[in-house]
Amino acid sequence: MIDSNISKDESFGIIPILRQGDTYSFLLIQHQAGHWGFPKGHAVEGESPVQAACREFVEETGISDYTLVEGVSFSEHYTFTRNGQTFDKTVIYFLALVQSATVTYQEEEIQNYTWADRETAIALITFDPSKQILRDANQYLTASLT
Repeated sequence: MIDSNISKDESFGIIPILRQGDTYSFLLIQHQAGHWGFPKGHAVEGESPVQAACREFVEETGISDYTLVEGVSFSEHYTFTRNGQTFDKTVIYFLALVQSATVTYQEEEIQNYTWADRETAIALITFDPSKQILRDANQYLTASLT
């Protein structure tokens, strides 16, 4: 039986990566709600998942000099409750190689940000599904871009 009190929600985001020699740093943001993760947001009417992810990334971080890694995405799925309403959420992330570590973050949505290596990022990310996304992305990077 399907619970009619559960609403579907879908967001799209970017996993920002700064390559420095043989190492990668990942940009994490602290959302206004307090949790750490990747830049993400909802699509507006007419946007594709990639377009939504890119728009949200630029809006939230000010980073516009990046290259998407073509043909790869990662997704997480979870449920949460807000104001008594339960949501079934899917977030699809795309990888982006950035050219600069300079961030100009959107204060209305983001409290803080940091660039971190894989281990530090996994320790800082709040939710387990996002930690797994980072592990999967790092594994892809190690196998594909070295």
